[in-house]
Amino acid sequence: MRQITVFITLAIAAVFLLSFNASAEPEYENPDLQLKFNWKEEGDMLSPQTKLPSDPEASKTVNAQYSNNFGLVRSDRQPVNVGTWTSDPVEFGLAISINSFDIWWEDTEGSDDSCEWTIKILVNDQEVSEDVSECQHDGDGVAKATHNLATDVTLNTGDTLGMNLVYEGWDDIKIYYDNSTYDTGLNIVGKHNFFFAPSWVGSTVSIEFAEAWPVNWKTNLDGGYIMLMGDEMYMADNTKTSISEGNEYTLSTANGSAEVTSVIIQWTEVSGNGIRLMMDYNSFDHAMGGNNTNGTAGTPPLLTVNLQKTTGALGDEGGLLGLPGFEIMIAIPAIAFVARRYRTN
Repeated sequence: MRQITVFITLAIAAVFLLSFNASAEPEYENPDLQLKFNWKEEGDMLSPQTKLPSDPEASKTVNAQYSNNFGLVRSDRQPVNVGTWTSDPVEFGLAISINSFDIWWEDTEGSDDSCEWTIKILVNDQEVSEDVSECQHDGDGVAKATHNLATDVTLNTGDTLGMNLVYEGWDDIKIYYDNSTYDTGLNIVGKHNFFFAPSWVGSTVSIEFAEAWPVNWKTNLDGGYIMLMGDEMYMADNTKTSISEGNEYTLSTANGSAEVTSVIIQWTEVSGNGIRLMMDYNSFDHAMGGNNTNGTAGTPPLLTVNLQKTTGALGDEGGLLGLPGFEIMIAIPAIAFVARRYRTN
């Protein structure tokens, strides 16, 4: 009789906990992260999406404009519009800081360190800032130039973010972009993502998050931009995942409230211990001091989340009274974030 009473008490407690959790606002983290908004070849988009490392880069040739006096002396150089790249409408309002612009380029005629770039930031196609910056290198070979910016913008739901670039120089140049290596684009800090409490039950791990600018997480899984790592260099199999639309939430933010729809990624057949989520939008050093083979030694992921395994009332695999698929969570897993530091200079 005492054993039956205990089971009934556990059942009532389970129903109460489930009802309470269903009605309460979910626990979440909304950290400041720096994302790279890449120039995209398709549609001249600006997006956090990165192509697979094996995908080729795009390139754009820019011809210098100037007066050529009898083919001997170049004078009166003119600005040349390189192009405009624009994001999708943002899913929820947020404040962002645009810290810098990276561009991979080379001089196709020799070298010239006297060129200038004019970088304009746009919101809803309207200019909000303009910065003029020197070459940073002379173009003798393909190299990245970083141009520091200091533009703060507050976006409302549905706003678009864009940039326009103008080149002024004596030589023709070629710009490389839309590639895992040639990551030409803006470095933007903001509370881009909401992260909800993950779940690690038995051999299944699920994560849930919402993005201001959603990307294709099938591509990111294929590229190894998101991984489950464990003790002794354990790595979960990204082919044993599913991606689904999650839940709709109304969340309180510093700018009011945000209406978000989450994404859920689930791994099955996870057998390692000490599991942590390592998440980025590009390649990173998943070994961090180990035998790294993806060419990113010393580059940590954007975000690391240490996961805590949950336990059913009757053990790791069992549910209440042995009923399959129904487990009491003894403790809601805490989210331990280790966000990659970013520069603000």
